Amino acid sequence: PGGSDAAYLLGGLLAGAALLASIFIHEAAHALVARRHGVAVSSITLWLLGGVAHLEDEAPNPRAEAQIAGVGPLSSFILAAGSLGVGWALFGIAPVLGATLLWVGGLNVVLALFNLLPGAPLDGGRLLHAWLWRRHGSRARATSGASRAGRVLGLIVAGLGLVEVFAGN
Repeated sequence: PGGSDAAYLLGGLLAGAALLASIFIHEAAHALVARRHGVAVSSITLWLLGGVAHLEDEAPNPRAEAQIAGVGPLSSFILAAGSLGVGWALFGIAPVLGATLLWVGGLNVVLALFNLLPGAPLDGGRLLHAWLWRRHGSRARATSGASRAGRVLGLIVAGLGLVEVFAGN
């Protein structure tokens, strides 16, 4: 409270840019690790609430798939830690900037945790696929199991949405 309109405008612009940059870094991390494993990447698409690195091929093995999928949430957690740390340090000196960075850090925690849910096309779904592939030795069996988990997650999320609607929220 008590900041100038210009400070709040600058904080809002910084928050929007930081959100977009965070999503880009998350997706770029996927792309860089994919390329390291020989998987071609055609593009990265960003939108307000997410993004996708367009991989041209599938991972060559379960370990590569786990690394490609896992690096996105890892990068979000690293960005969260940095933003939260700097935001906390700046909060007493520059409250609007500190609060903005704390918000960006919290949003990166949410981004990482949401992406770890075990449903396609989220990273958690790909991590589950990699684990099942390694466990069973069959990419097809892993795809079937990960798809089933994704459908269950989808039903749970839809059910929670219906509860919210009927609860008046």
